[in-house]
Amino acid sequence: MVASHIGFAAARKLARTWRRRVLVGVAPMILLFASLASVVSPAAAASATWSITPTPDAVASQVNSLTGVSCVSTSFCVAVGSYNNGQGVPQNLLLTWNGSTWALDSAASLSTSTSNSNSLNGVSCASTIFCVAVGSYHNSIAIQNLLLTWNGSAWSLDASASLSTSGSQYNFPTGVSCVSASFCVAAGSYYNGQGVPQNLLLTWNGSTWSLDASASLSTSGSQYNSLNGVSCVSTSFCVAAGYYYNGNATQNLLVAWNGSAWTLDSAASLSTSASNSNSLSGVSCASTIFCVAVGKHIKGAVYQNLALSYAVATSPPPPPPPPPAAKQGYWFVASDGGIFSFNAPFYGSMGAKHLNAPIVGMASTPDGKGYWFVASDGGIFSFNAPFYGSMGAKHLNAPIVGMASTPDGKGYWFVASDGG
Repeated sequence: MVASHIGFAAARKLARTWRRRVLVGVAPMILLFASLASVVSPAAAASATWSITPTPDAVASQVNSLTGVSCVSTSFCVAVGSYNNGQGVPQNLLLTWNGSTWALDSAASLSTSTSNSNSLNGVSCASTIFCVAVGSYHNSIAIQNLLLTWNGSAWSLDASASLSTSGSQYNFPTGVSCVSASFCVAAGSYYNGQGVPQNLLLTWNGSTWSLDASASLSTSGSQYNSLNGVSCVSTSFCVAAGYYYNGNATQNLLVAWNGSAWTLDSAASLSTSASNSNSLSGVSCASTIFCVAVGKHIKGAVYQNLALSYAVATSPPPPPPPPPAAKQGYWFVASDGGIFSFNAPFYGSMGAKHLNAPIVGMASTPDGKGYWFVASDGGIFSFNAPFYGSMGAKHLNAPIVGMASTPDGKGYWFVASDGG
């Protein structure tokens, strides 16, 4: 896979922009997962509240910490993290939510070794039968990439050497995003040969993981680069967020996937200041036209919350086509039912036909594609127009003298000489 700076630059020309949103608050941030609420109506949502849900610990007297969670429904979630096994060694930790309680899985098989450090940083579930958790472990030489996969009944661990850049280089996957059982992306960083952190991406195709640690994914081999989160909405659209060091301060960094290549964006406009520290810690995309990345930046002497939003400027819908020009024409109707058309279509007449009473009025359909005649006795004659009823053969106190159609052509009125 090859990355370049072309994609985001071209994207800007298409009116796709990342905009800074500085949120008032103090960082660094702490995220507390409190509880799960069932799906509620908009009316009930206003009264919904967060509550702390009891969660089991692997070793109650030791440090336990959850760092990531993914839910696909109100009855299925997975939370990941690590715990201290009592010998001072962190081990992988998994909790599963069934809709009412959390269940703990801290089996030794989830970690590479009880004597080597293991830690999970993020998880993504595409369904109740497919999840991927990412983290790292220590191989006695360096920290390496670690992946756990859920198949609906059990977790399987992959700590193969092919997942990391080198057995002697540090690798740190921090986030993962799955859109299906056949497509996931994990993001993080690794140390290159000069001991400088560089961006790292792993892609799952349904059967194998492929690793991309190419130099084009980072701003420079001598500058710090690190990806902290990733979000995918399809196999052709993902965004990873993190930071890089510009020589003066850390700056915001974004990498985007278009289905065939990664493009890197480290533009100055993504950060609040080139001399003040900025870093992104996570990103979430709702669609290919809307994403939000969050992190922190230095303001004054303290860190403050920071949010970047990405949106494609959509053009307003084209105006509706103008209504067709009114036809320039008219009809005359004679008392014997004869019709005279002037630049208007002829649909028929009562000329030379027996009438019980003379024709006294006519009306056309709204589209001009038909008309009605009315006789003084209330009889109606339809020509390429629907018949809705008449007063023919019914007693009238006064003769009919005219008629009119409704604006939608779905009815008509008669008027008698006495105003009835």
